[in-house]
Amino acid sequence: MNNESKKTLTTLEEIKIFSDPYRLRIMKTFVDFGRPATVKEVADRMGEVPAKVYYHVKKLESIGLVSIDHTEVINGIVAKYYLYHDGEIEIQSAEIEPEMRGVYWSNVNRMLAQQFDQVKEKFLRRTGGSSAETGRFMQNALHMTQEEAHNVFRQLNELLEPYKHREPGENRLPYDIFIAMGADKINGEEGELPKQAKTERPKKSGKTDSKKGSRADE
Repeated sequence: MNNESKKTLTTLEEIKIFSDPYRLRIMKTFVDFGRPATVKEVADRMGEVPAKVYYHVKKLESIGLVSIDHTEVINGIVAKYYLYHDGEIEIQSAEIEPEMRGVYWSNVNRMLAQQFDQVKEKFLRRTGGSSAETGRFMQNALHMTQEEAHNVFRQLNELLEPYKHREPGENRLPYDIFIAMGADKINGEEGELPKQAKTERPKKSGKTDSKKGSRADE
């Protein structure tokens, strides 16, 4: 696979491209294939016109969230097989002008809500089925340094890697997973407590320096 382990989105334009609901549907369809797929395959599964899907795929390609995996000649026509980015996606706002940060985070909120809703709908639908293996949910508050948080996210991605591109088979059920981690900002600095708070805070309190992480999966 030619995916890098992490893509970092830093500009408003990148967030706008990624947060578009239609493009999130395209990304989810690529995920559902579990293998490189052509624009026509994606369009057919979505019930859309290939030309429309192609336009949005090119937008996603421009920020590195899909890429050409290989090409094949089919009936004399070169077919491009695209691979979605299945690694970590990091969002940073340091390069955004202060007056544009409201718009930036509005798009981030929309993108996260769309992704969560996609997983939530499948989760609720499957938990309403007859199978005992329908879905699982876990949410935790984790207390970590920034470096530890980066390592945890990387290790989770590595743990899931063997299962991402497996072909469907007997006894293999499709599971969807959505992972988001974020830290509280204290005094404007992520993960940094004031020295006085560090000294005076009761050891077992954990209320003012909690770093919140959550995961919803099925």
